[in-house]
Amino acid sequence: GDGNNAVAWFLYTGQPAEEIPRDITHARIDPSVKKIGRGAFGGCEQLEMVELCEGVERIEAQAFYGCKSLKCIKVPSTVNEIGPLAFYGCEQLVEVELCDGLEHIGPGAFNGCKSLKRMKIPSTVRDISGYAFFNCDQLVVVELSEGLKVIGERAFSACKSLTRTKVPSTVREVGEWAFFNCKQLVEVELCDGIEKIGQGAFELCVSLTGIKVPSSVKMIGEYTFCNCEQFMEVGLCEGLEEIGERAF
Repeated sequence: GDGNNAVAWFLYTGQPAEEIPRDITHARIDPSVKKIGRGAFGGCEQLEMVELCEGVERIEAQAFYGCKSLKCIKVPSTVNEIGPLAFYGCEQLVEVELCDGLEHIGPGAFNGCKSLKRMKIPSTVRDISGYAFFNCDQLVVVELSEGLKVIGERAFSACKSLTRTKVPSTVREVGEWAFFNCKQLVEVELCDGIEKIGQGAFELCVSLTGIKVPSSVKMIGEYTFCNCEQFMEVGLCEGLEEIGERAF
């Protein structure tokens, strides 16, 4: 429409970060681009829209770091890796669509995305690294799929609006402090297959009323369910070999 004429679209063809003006508002990624380079749009605080085409394979570290005006992003199915801190501090990012094909969500990738409300993790994702969704304090729903192997350290820590989660059977270990301080978490389903629940993983989940620990779990770390004030019932199984101090 006519409104679009006034918009200046920046075309990204793989330029180094220093050649990209920091005051751009709209960016289109050229179909020839295989990776969005390290820090490419980092600190572009007025960037509102980014169009990605099928064909991009990697979004590198800090690619959209601190893009405070970015509201939504669709990551194409060709992307297999979102690098460390890629969308760190994108505080107006409300909607992120991830597609089947993605395998790795890097450390701190969506750390501090304070407006993000829902997150569906595709079944192809193998690991959610440490601090990936740390401090996403409006995140209400996270859907984790079978196929996921790793939930890293503090991956969902301080997600204060998260109400329920189901940890799939393919996850072997819930990382240390993974859901620490998720104050509104009322329901956690742990599936048979999990072997270790890391230190402090559910500490300070003050709304959690109980937990059923599957028989596959061999180890519960220190402080895992510490300060869960509403805890009424705990179901433990005979497979358990080690319970850390002050676990409950």
